[in-house]
Order: sequence, then C-alpha cells, then structure tokens
Amino acid sequence: MKTSVRWISTVCAVMCLGAMGTAIAAPATRCTAENDGATEYVPNRNGGAIYECVDGRWWRIAVCNQSGQCTYL
Repeated sequence: MKTSVRWISTVCAVMCLGAMGTAIAAPATRCTAENDGATEYVPNRNGGAIYECVDGRWWRIAVCNQSGQCTYL
C-alpha cells in the first residue's frame, strides 16, 4: 500500500510540475566557485524557474507560474 501511495504521489507531482510549464533550461551564467550559492531566475513561456548554483552545478529549487508565484521543491 505504501508503494502505491508513493507512486501516485510521484506521478501527481510530475504532472503538476509539467502543467506549470517547467521547461528544461538552465541559467546562461556558468556555475563556478565564485558564484556558489547564487540563485538565478530563468523565464519560460508559462512562468519560469529558480536555480541555485551548488558545487559547480545549477539545481532547480523552485518553479514559478505566470503570476510570479513560486513553488519551492
């Protein structure tokens, strides 16, 4: 039963994120040691996403809708 609940939760989360328009895009700025911990907003046609630079890689930490409301992951 727990596995089914987790599976359903995961599917719902993926579908909701898809509906919010989370395009797979990364910030144009390179993620380096100098800007480690920096965040950057990347817009897309349905809103955008907020990324954080951690250890040389951009990680998506939030998705945002067209109204500017963001859901942190």
